[in-house]
Amino acid sequence: MRIAVAMSGGVDSSVAAKLLLNSGHEIVGFTMRQFDDQRFEYDENSGIEQAIRDARIVADFLGIEHHVIDLKDVFDEIVIKQFVDEYKNGRTPNPCTLCNPTIKWGAFLDAIDEFGVEKIATGHYARIIDNEGVLYLKEGIDKGKDQTYMLWRLSQEQLARTLFPVGCMTKNEIRRIAIETGIPVASKKDSQEICFIPRKYQDFIVKAIDMKSGDIVLPNGQVIGQHNGLPLYTIGQRKGLNTPWSAPLFVLKLDVRKNRVIVTDNPDDLLEDKFYITDTNWFGNMPEDLSDLKVQIRYNSSPVGVSSLSDKGTVTEVCITEPKKAVTPGQSAVFYRDEVLIGGGIIR
Repeated sequence: MRIAVAMSGGVDSSVAAKLLLNSGHEIVGFTMRQFDDQRFEYDENSGIEQAIRDARIVADFLGIEHHVIDLKDVFDEIVIKQFVDEYKNGRTPNPCTLCNPTIKWGAFLDAIDEFGVEKIATGHYARIIDNEGVLYLKEGIDKGKDQTYMLWRLSQEQLARTLFPVGCMTKNEIRRIAIETGIPVASKKDSQEICFIPRKYQDFIVKAIDMKSGDIVLPNGQVIGQHNGLPLYTIGQRKGLNTPWSAPLFVLKLDVRKNRVIVTDNPDDLLEDKFYITDTNWFGNMPEDLSDLKVQIRYNSSPVGVSSLSDKGTVTEVCITEPKKAVTPGQSAVFYRDEVLIGGGIIR
């Protein structure tokens, strides 16, 4: 089979290519150029250009073709624009969950189809299972590296074209294979979560958005300080408020209309047992059986049980079995049962 491997220049995708090559497949390596390093202030030893160099070195080592696909314009139009717009609207987006279906499995897959490939393989820690003709994502064997949360928006058609060769292995096993086979990036560190932000996301936001200061207020409307721009804050945030108070303060809500950061000194105010999601994607139908169904509201948060799930027309209402702190608009709510990803949506 002729398989395209999305090569990021890291150890996971490099080993994925090696495993498929060992299985007798015809492998072609591809790397996306989705932004300009200079624009995002990467130096010559990091960023996308370094990733391309590393991917090419690995491809040469493996003896496979390697091509670079330029997607800067579409990445800027879709991912970066939405990232900036969401912060302008007082929300906290996760750009990876948008990039995956629209860029990596969208524009990128469309471009590499011209090379006559049948499947695309990546270095994601995830598995694909077939349940009566419906494809689902299952968590990777290595729970500390599992990336299914970021993939919840993939369609059935996209999953049908996909292979995850490292999903059934641990990171230690991947490193060992890379070292034993002499892959040049065997000791390379893992990449950061948001590819186009080299340092703190606040540094990027300040340059991308014209900040407007405003009031920091308590829930009763009492003004207790000034903020430097709503996009610099997110629900549950404690640091960076710089407002003297008798107890620690937490961001409770962002009021875009009045340009106010609403804060509280009571952590319990951040607890929610009901929220709403939009833009849902269910791999099968929306589940009616809620037994053992759990929802994860942030990438690194622990899942919680679902007590009810109901379609309210333009939104889906989610009630959970125990309150969670900082349910944040713009983040993804992703549903699991027994390690299997059922679907997800964007928190409203």
